[in-house]
Amino acid sequence: MMNNILLVLVVLGLLFMLLSFSVKLGNFVDIRDIIKKHLSFFRSNKLQFISIYTVPIIFSLYIGTIHTINKELLDNLIIILSILISMFFAVLSILCSIDSKNKNDIYKQLLNETYTSTVFEIIICIVLLLISFAALFMGKGFNKIIDTIASDIIYYLTFVLILNIFVIIKRIEAIFQYRN
Repeated sequence: MMNNILLVLVVLGLLFMLLSFSVKLGNFVDIRDIIKKHLSFFRSNKLQFISIYTVPIIFSLYIGTIHTINKELLDNLIIILSILISMFFAVLSILCSIDSKNKNDIYKQLLNETYTSTVFEIIICIVLLLISFAALFMGKGFNKIIDTIASDIIYYLTFVLILNIFVIIKRIEAIFQYRN
Protein backbone atom coordinates (compact mmCIF):
# COMPACT_ATOMS: atom_id res chain seq x y z
CA MET A 1 0.00 0.00 0.00
CA MET A 2 2.79 2.42 0.94
CA ASN A 3 4.64 1.63 -2.30
CA ASN A 4 1.55 2.55 -4.32
CA ILE A 5 1.21 5.88 -2.51
CA LEU A 6 4.88 6.64 -3.09
CA LEU A 7 4.51 5.69 -6.75
CA VAL A 8 1.56 8.06 -7.18
CA LEU A 9 3.50 10.87 -5.48
CA VAL A 10 6.53 10.31 -7.71
CA VAL A 11 4.35 10.31 -10.84
CA LEU A 12 2.58 13.50 -9.71
CA GLY A 13 5.93 15.13 -8.95
CA LEU A 14 7.29 14.17 -12.37
CA LEU A 15 4.15 15.46 -14.09
CA PHE A 16 4.42 18.75 -12.21
CA MET A 17 8.09 19.12 -13.16
CA LEU A 18 7.33 18.26 -16.78
CA LEU A 19 4.53 20.83 -16.79
CA SER A 20 6.76 23.50 -15.29
CA PHE A 21 9.39 22.89 -18.00
CA SER A 22 6.89 22.86 -20.85
CA VAL A 23 4.72 25.86 -19.96
CA LYS A 24 6.17 29.33 -20.36
CA LEU A 25 6.41 30.40 -16.71
CA GLY A 26 9.46 32.60 -16.99
CA ASN A 27 13.04 32.53 -18.12
CA PHE A 28 14.44 30.22 -15.45
CA VAL A 29 12.98 26.84 -16.33
CA ASP A 30 11.81 27.41 -19.90
CA ILE A 31 13.85 24.96 -21.94
CA ARG A 32 11.39 24.70 -24.81
CA ASP A 33 13.24 27.22 -26.97
CA ILE A 34 16.54 25.38 -26.58
CA ILE A 35 14.94 22.08 -27.57
CA LYS A 36 13.08 23.67 -30.50
CA LYS A 37 16.24 25.37 -31.78
CA HIS A 38 18.27 22.18 -31.52
CA LEU A 39 15.65 20.06 -33.29
CA SER A 40 15.26 22.69 -36.01
CA PHE A 41 18.86 22.02 -37.08
CA PHE A 42 17.65 18.69 -38.45
CA ARG A 43 14.76 20.18 -40.42
CA SER A 44 16.65 19.96 -43.71
CA ASN A 45 17.87 16.40 -43.14
CA LYS A 46 15.09 14.07 -42.01
CA LEU A 47 17.31 10.99 -42.25
CA GLN A 48 19.70 12.33 -39.60
CA PHE A 49 16.76 13.22 -37.38
CA ILE A 50 15.39 9.69 -37.70
CA SER A 51 18.77 8.11 -37.03
CA ILE A 52 19.46 10.25 -33.96
CA TYR A 53 16.00 10.40 -32.36
CA THR A 54 13.85 7.57 -33.75
CA VAL A 55 16.17 4.59 -34.21
CA PRO A 56 17.31 4.74 -30.54
CA ILE A 57 13.69 4.08 -29.55
CA ILE A 58 13.93 0.63 -31.16
CA PHE A 59 17.29 -0.09 -29.53
CA SER A 60 16.17 1.10 -26.10
CA LEU A 61 12.93 -0.89 -26.18
CA TYR A 62 14.83 -4.02 -27.12
CA ILE A 63 17.62 -3.58 -24.56
CA GLY A 64 15.19 -2.42 -21.84
CA THR A 65 13.13 -5.57 -22.32
CA ILE A 66 16.16 -7.85 -22.16
CA HIS A 67 18.10 -6.10 -19.40
CA THR A 68 16.51 -3.71 -16.94
CA ILE A 69 18.73 -1.13 -15.31
CA ASN A 70 20.46 -2.31 -12.15
CA LYS A 71 22.25 -0.47 -9.34
CA GLU A 72 25.74 -1.03 -10.71
CA LEU A 73 24.81 0.33 -14.13
CA LEU A 74 23.09 3.34 -12.57
CA ASP A 75 26.13 4.08 -10.39
CA ASN A 76 28.41 4.04 -13.44
CA LEU A 77 25.97 6.11 -15.47
CA ILE A 78 25.74 8.76 -12.75
CA ILE A 79 29.53 9.06 -12.64
CA ILE A 80 29.78 9.30 -16.43
CA LEU A 81 26.98 11.87 -16.59
CA SER A 82 28.68 14.02 -13.96
CA ILE A 83 31.87 13.99 -16.00
CA LEU A 84 30.00 14.77 -19.21
CA ILE A 85 28.14 17.69 -17.63
CA SER A 86 31.40 19.26 -16.50
CA MET A 87 32.92 18.64 -19.94
CA PHE A 88 29.95 20.26 -21.69
CA PHE A 89 30.18 23.30 -19.42
CA ALA A 90 33.88 23.55 -20.32
CA VAL A 91 32.96 23.40 -24.02
CA LEU A 92 30.39 26.14 -23.42
CA SER A 93 32.96 28.39 -21.81
CA ILE A 94 35.29 27.85 -24.78
CA LEU A 95 32.49 28.56 -27.26
CA CYS A 96 31.55 31.74 -25.38
CA SER A 97 35.14 32.96 -25.48
CA ILE A 98 35.46 32.56 -29.27
CA ASP A 99 35.36 35.93 -30.96
CA SER A 100 32.91 35.90 -33.88
CA LYS A 101 33.55 39.48 -35.00
CA ASN A 102 34.67 39.92 -38.57
CA LYS A 103 33.72 36.33 -39.38
CA ASN A 104 31.43 35.13 -42.14
CA ASP A 105 27.78 34.21 -41.59
CA ILE A 106 28.38 30.46 -41.86
CA TYR A 107 30.92 30.65 -39.04
CA LYS A 108 28.54 32.61 -36.81
CA GLN A 109 25.72 30.17 -37.56
CA LEU A 110 27.93 27.15 -36.78
CA LEU A 111 29.07 28.76 -33.55
CA ASN A 112 25.47 29.43 -32.50
CA GLU A 113 24.33 25.92 -33.47
CA THR A 114 27.22 24.32 -31.59
CA TYR A 115 26.40 26.39 -28.51
CA THR A 116 22.72 25.37 -28.69
CA SER A 117 23.60 21.70 -29.24
CA THR A 118 25.94 21.76 -26.25
CA VAL A 119 23.25 23.30 -24.04
CA PHE A 120 20.83 20.64 -25.32
CA GLU A 121 23.33 17.95 -24.32
CA ILE A 122 23.55 19.45 -20.83
CA ILE A 123 19.75 19.31 -20.57
CA ILE A 124 19.73 15.65 -21.63
CA CYS A 125 22.46 14.88 -19.08
CA ILE A 126 20.56 16.59 -16.28
CA VAL A 127 17.26 14.88 -17.15
CA LEU A 128 19.06 11.55 -17.42
CA LEU A 129 20.76 12.20 -14.09
CA LEU A 130 17.42 12.98 -12.41
CA ILE A 131 15.80 9.85 -13.83
CA SER A 132 18.82 7.77 -12.81
CA PHE A 133 18.68 9.11 -9.26
CA ALA A 134 14.95 8.37 -9.09
CA ALA A 135 15.52 4.83 -10.38
CA LEU A 136 18.40 4.35 -7.97
CA PHE A 137 16.42 5.55 -4.96
CA MET A 138 13.30 3.57 -5.87
CA GLY A 139 15.37 0.43 -6.29
CA LYS A 140 14.95 -2.47 -8.65
CA GLY A 141 11.95 -4.67 -8.19
CA PHE A 142 9.64 -1.84 -7.18
CA ASN A 143 7.35 -2.72 -10.04
CA LYS A 144 8.29 -4.77 -13.11
CA ILE A 145 6.51 -2.47 -15.55
CA ILE A 146 8.01 0.68 -14.00
CA ASP A 147 11.47 -0.91 -14.01
CA THR A 148 11.13 -1.65 -17.73
CA ILE A 149 9.78 1.82 -18.56
CA ALA A 150 12.54 3.52 -16.55
CA SER A 151 15.13 1.31 -18.26
CA ASP A 152 13.72 2.16 -21.69
CA ILE A 153 13.82 5.89 -20.96
CA ILE A 154 17.34 5.74 -19.55
CA TYR A 155 18.62 3.69 -22.48
CA TYR A 156 16.89 6.00 -25.00
CA LEU A 157 18.29 9.19 -23.49
CA THR A 158 21.74 7.61 -23.27
CA PHE A 159 21.66 6.68 -26.96
CA VAL A 160 20.46 10.19 -27.91
CA LEU A 161 23.17 11.70 -25.70
CA ILE A 162 25.91 9.67 -27.36
CA LEU A 163 24.66 10.33 -30.89
CA ASN A 164 24.42 14.07 -30.20
CA ILE A 165 28.03 14.06 -29.04
CA PHE A 166 28.89 13.13 -32.63
CA VAL A 167 26.82 16.11 -33.81
CA ILE A 168 28.79 18.44 -31.54
CA ILE A 169 32.11 16.95 -32.66
CA LYS A 170 31.17 17.52 -36.30
CA ARG A 171 30.07 21.10 -35.58
CA ILE A 172 33.31 21.88 -33.74
CA GLU A 173 35.26 20.49 -36.67
CA ALA A 174 33.22 22.72 -39.03
CA ILE A 175 33.87 25.76 -36.82
CA PHE A 176 37.60 25.23 -37.17
CA GLN A 177 37.20 24.72 -40.90
CA TYR A 178 35.40 28.09 -41.30
CA ARG A 179 37.35 30.11 -38.74
CA ASN A 180 39.32 32.14 -41.29
